[in-house]
Amino acid sequence: MHSGKTLWITLISLSLCAQAFGADPRKRKAVVDTKKAELCLEERCYPVLVGKDTPKGTFDLNIVKTDRRGYGGDVMSFKEDAKYLYAIHRVWTLKPEERRLERIASPNAADRYITHGCINVTDDVYEKLKSYFVVEIR
Repeated sequence: MHSGKTLWITLISLSLCAQAFGADPRKRKAVVDTKKAELCLEERCYPVLVGKDTPKGTFDLNIVKTDRRGYGGDVMSFKEDAKYLYAIHRVWTLKPEERRLERIASPNAADRYITHGCINVTDDVYEKLKSYFVVEIR
């Protein structure tokens, strides 16, 4: 069994090796293509809901707790201005007439334009995204 000191040195060594070979987890970047209405992680791309007001650029992702209904307890904010907090969050379904779950499953990107600037993802994609720290929105 390793001592605490040995384990600590091993973890530091692994972290330094990962950074030296470009595997720094803080640099993991998700990419959102608003024209295709999809979010790409390292392993594949997933459909998302976006809007004409979704900001473009490269942003840090920050998990923010919320008790507002429909968001599942937290969102990943990426931009804030005087009026809005832009975030990636689970599909918001409190207005059933918007058919957001149906729309995110559509193969037609035009069907996935509905938000007021936020990016909606399925629950499984949201969980995967929690290990990313940067989003590039094109």
